Amino acid sequence: MKAPKYKWQPTTAEIAAAAGISPEDVERFDHNTSPFATEWATAVAETALHRVNEYPGANYRSLREAAAELSGLEPEQIVPGAGADELILLGARAFLNRGDTAVATTPTYPLYEIATLQVGAVFQPVPASPPSFDFPADDVIRAARDADLVWICAPSNPIGNAVADEAVDAVIAATDGLVVIDAAYAEFADTDWSSRVGRNHNVIVLRTLSKAFGIAGARVGYAMAHPDLVAAIDGIRPPGSISSVSVELGLAALAQPDRMTGTVRSVVELRDELAAGLAALGFRTLPSLTNFVLCEVGGHAHRLSEQLMGEGLVVRKFPADGPLADYLRFTVRSRKAQTRLLTTLERYLP
Repeated sequence: MKAPKYKWQPTTAEIAAAAGISPEDVERFDHNTSPFATEWATAVAETALHRVNEYPGANYRSLREAAAELSGLEPEQIVPGAGADELILLGARAFLNRGDTAVATTPTYPLYEIATLQVGAVFQPVPASPPSFDFPADDVIRAARDADLVWICAPSNPIGNAVADEAVDAVIAATDGLVVIDAAYAEFADTDWSSRVGRNHNVIVLRTLSKAFGIAGARVGYAMAHPDLVAAIDGIRPPGSISSVSVELGLAALAQPDRMTGTVRSVVELRDELAAGLAALGFRTLPSLTNFVLCEVGGHAHRLSEQLMGEGLVVRKFPADGPLADYLRFTVRSRKAQTRLLTTLERYLP
């Protein structure tokens, strides 16, 4: 059986060409990235480019130290990766064998299933029920007892809701397998799972600089875990998957946590405005602790997403045969872009 492939949306250039507009007029409400440009990154990248003829230091010691200082851990408990995505794939390779079982709630980030199936393991979904899609703690605990690995996205993508601390701790206690907590959106929820790393030898926490830190294009993330787990990932990690330029951007981002905190405050304000605007149009919006809003739109969700695409507004739709077929997900963007989205949506409402 072939493992499924991750399905990307069309590129900005392709969308602009199809809509007959400039690429600058395309707004990506589908990528869950920061709405704010990173002017500070220009000087950092420019300096790093003077040494781009050389390979980056393969052990990424500077990134380990910076992430450890921010997390209150030791550098030996940190392993960097090219975004959380690479670390998800490496985690599956390092800790799942053919025939093993990995558990995750659904709907969730599709890369967990893809990574699991690519190594010949079995993916066991534990459905979360509409209309709230709350984390089904009891069902996950039951499944975790026989699982080799449990994927937990906290806060959840694509739902945006929280996973309670006590639920995560109960899952960790219930399994002899590994628990991978994908905390890509943790900064928006003001949550910090790093303490679980010190207390448990079977926990990996993934962090990324793509969301709250605003450098998605640099592809920098890191995993926090017991040194034995870090060593296992290091054993299969490519020696230079994070470019030297990205390393410098990552270090600059980690060195300024107050800048990130300010960004988060602004994003949360814009998120609440976006949710209120969508609700005013009659959509049911789900509570969000992330940088996006999930809405129940109705049976015309796919048609509406295509109509928006034709205007250069790209939103996230979901498989027609899945539990989110009637939903669309909207990333927080600038106030001007969100006003444009809401105005356009109103024109297309039935």
